[in-house]
Amino acid sequence: MKNKKIIRGIILTILLICTAFLIYSIVIDPLGEHDIMLALAVTAGFIALGQDKEKER
Repeated sequence: MKNKKIIRGIILTILLICTAFLIYSIVIDPLGEHDIMLALAVTAGFIALGQDKEKER
């Protein structure tokens, strides 16, 4: 159980860093080209974490 919480925390940290990078790149250059695959991967990661959390309950 403890290992699962550690892994979940690491994944959440990586997703938050990627989210911050996406927001930063959009704020700096709102009309420029942005990596849609990174945005989709971050979104899918948050959805997967949310579904995993619901399964635990």
